[in-house]
Amino acid sequence: MWFVVVLIVGGGLGWAAVNRPWVPKPVLVAVELVSPGPASRVLAVNGRVTPAREVEINSTVTGRVSTVMVDEGDSVNQNTPLLSIDDTQQRAAVAQAQAQVEAAGARLAQAKMDYERAQGLENSISQKSLDDARLAVETAQKEVDRLASLLEQGRDLLEQHTVRAPFPGTILTRSADPGQVVNSSTPLFLFAELTSLHGEASVDELYASEVKRGLVVKARPAGHTGIIDGKVVYVSPRVDASTGGRLVRVSLPGAADLALPVGLTVTLNIVVEEQSEAITLPRGALIAGEVPAVYVIVDGKAVRRPVQYIDWPSERLIATSGLEAGDVLVAESKAVAREGALVAPKE
Repeated sequence: MWFVVVLIVGGGLGWAAVNRPWVPKPVLVAVELVSPGPASRVLAVNGRVTPAREVEINSTVTGRVSTVMVDEGDSVNQNTPLLSIDDTQQRAAVAQAQAQVEAAGARLAQAKMDYERAQGLENSISQKSLDDARLAVETAQKEVDRLASLLEQGRDLLEQHTVRAPFPGTILTRSADPGQVVNSSTPLFLFAELTSLHGEASVDELYASEVKRGLVVKARPAGHTGIIDGKVVYVSPRVDASTGGRLVRVSLPGAADLALPVGLTVTLNIVVEEQSEAITLPRGALIAGEVPAVYVIVDGKAVRRPVQYIDWPSERLIATSGLEAGDVLVAESKAVAREGALVAPKE
């Protein structure tokens, strides 16, 4: 029995001699060797594919729809008739105005003849009679001009009974049918030019001031593996108070060739800044607290180091001060219990 006890005690002493449990052991942590390199700040937002131009088409006159010449998905040229409104009454009004112009023209012609006759009898008629004849011509001419203007207005109103395409484009939605009574507030069609597409998104106000026209964008439409190179072409001058977002529009050259549908989700990676020599750190290296800081390893111990960085919604951040090339940075600050703790890099 005593022999077994001696073996146990001997073995324990041997283990203690090798492992030395009374000596503190360093905690193994993941580290990074700080070194400058290329870095960029990219803002990724989800948006939708939108046309470069999109309008809601309404009628400028009130009436009953006679014919709808197009349907959703149809592509048309500029001035192509889309819809006609019953113009029976307006045609009658134009015909009446035309007759009035012709009658006034006949009266003008007669007045001119009378004036010419009066001029030929200038020596045998009074000056008043001559002036009256001249005044009659002027009055008849004004009446012709007035009625001609009314006729032109009537013809223009008649033309408005046919709704036409404002530019080459595609019918996105159709909201009118024959027999329907419409007016200027009735939506008839949603019409868009699809030869040039944009990506449209709302950028959170925390980062909205960083987005400017001309920034490079890498866009990935949903369901596509390819990347479309675009640029920011519009930034709203205001932040929507109800959403806290700022509208941004991005050009998507070549997207029309992919036949991307309007409304498709597209991820817009907006390159806000690029640096050729930047010091970066993983977000997990930051120590929780009011003052930004990280741990670096100095002589086998975790040393707290205050840092400044550009806050950005990404896993890696660009440091502006506090770190230098060659520093050994603890990549995950939670692995360190306190400042001064013994630490060693993981293999």
